[in-house]
Amino acid sequence: MSMSISISKAINCQESPVKEKHVRSAIIGTFTEKGAGTFWSVVMKLPLQGNPIVCWKFCHVLHKVIREGHHNAILDSQKYQTSIKDLGKLWGLLKDGYGRLIQCYCNLLISKLEFHRKNPRFPGNLSVTDEQLDDIGERDVNVFFQLSCEFFDYMDEILALQAAVFGSLDMSRSNSMTNCGQCRLAPLIPCIQDSSQLYDYTVKVLFKLHAALPPDTLIGHRERFLQQFKKLQQFYLSASNLQYFKHLIHVPLLPEKPPNFLIASDLSAHVSPVVILPPHTDTPENETVDMNLIDTTVPKACPSPDVLDGILLKNEHHQRNGASSPDQISEKDVLIEKLHREIELLKMDIQRIRIEYERKIDDLKRQMVGLEAQIAEQDQTIQQLKDENERLSQSIISENETQEIVVKLSEAEKKAKSQEEKFLKMKEVYGKLREEHIALIRGKAECDKQNAILKTSLEAVEMEKKVFESGGK
Repeated sequence: MSMSISISKAINCQESPVKEKHVRSAIIGTFTEKGAGTFWSVVMKLPLQGNPIVCWKFCHVLHKVIREGHHNAILDSQKYQTSIKDLGKLWGLLKDGYGRLIQCYCNLLISKLEFHRKNPRFPGNLSVTDEQLDDIGERDVNVFFQLSCEFFDYMDEILALQAAVFGSLDMSRSNSMTNCGQCRLAPLIPCIQDSSQLYDYTVKVLFKLHAALPPDTLIGHRERFLQQFKKLQQFYLSASNLQYFKHLIHVPLLPEKPPNFLIASDLSAHVSPVVILPPHTDTPENETVDMNLIDTTVPKACPSPDVLDGILLKNEHHQRNGASSPDQISEKDVLIEKLHREIELLKMDIQRIRIEYERKIDDLKRQMVGLEAQIAEQDQTIQQLKDENERLSQSIISENETQEIVVKLSEAEKKAKSQEEKFLKMKEVYGKLREEHIALIRGKAECDKQNAILKTSLEAVEMEKKVFESGGK
């Protein structure tokens, strides 16, 4: 009943963004019942064909349920692909307002469900490791070729939806801070999550294909990738500039130039885009966090701020005592070049740590959702056992059945105690996972702080070099 109420509250007719707490309840519900049967039984009774706001919010909630819900939610939703397609056609007849947006979103949902039907080893959130990606592609160039085409098709629908959303807004005004604008923009968050992973996998698969096939065979792939790269780059740039997204999602930015698939070494320069969603709740003041869960120490190759200050003081001393010799200038150039290399290595290391943090955070979130569902299930079982115990206690029975009821009462009490112990253990595990989650987020903040210190130090060295060279002249 609680899940039905949450779904009805999430998918309402008010032109405002869907509330996260209601969506989360719907997602937890899919883990409780191990599927999306209840979700679909509720939404099919909603006025999806009569109210555009309701239909738009339905698309958003369904996208979240497929992404973050129980894996059977995908299978249950695939049974309703025809209904989703019909909704898209119906609202596509309405050329203004939400009509075009709903049509694009329905096309995206159908594309996502079809992608998972063809590739069932991809989870709803698309998160797989490089090894799992190789296994999905069966290390076969033909399978990777087909997989890349499916990535392209999926990405096309995401880009079409975001273009329709931004095209429906007056970007000269602060539409992102109005309920109307936020209602349209909110579904772009899962779109950013999906597209960042699709882009990452597409780059890796295309490098694999170029290592095995002649370049001319893949010219169509390269052209299609380049078109999507430019659109995705603009999508992320537009989204990152919106005030509404500032505290909801960290939007990654793509590099200025696309990777060159004809140069195999370019793969080493590829950095997987990382999408970061901040936690939905604050850390309680009385909660202790073990900061040693993640090692965030900077490699020893990094010069400390004291060392950099020493270099600057030494250069200042030379400058005050006259012009420097060519040997000194050359020595400083070598030192600066070395610092450049070390900082680049540190940037790569920090980026790697960020990616690792995001993957761990995502795994922890899924575990937390699963544990919450199990806790709710155990709580329900305990309540049922208590009700049964109370019912048996209050029942008026014959003398011949007294002994049997006593045995049942004893068994019920044992079961209730066992379930309560399991509940407490799961609650403890949930607390530990939450502490780890918070520690990972704080570790990332420390990495960002170290990166800012390094950047400031490098700027100081470069400024000193300019002053030093101008003094030498």
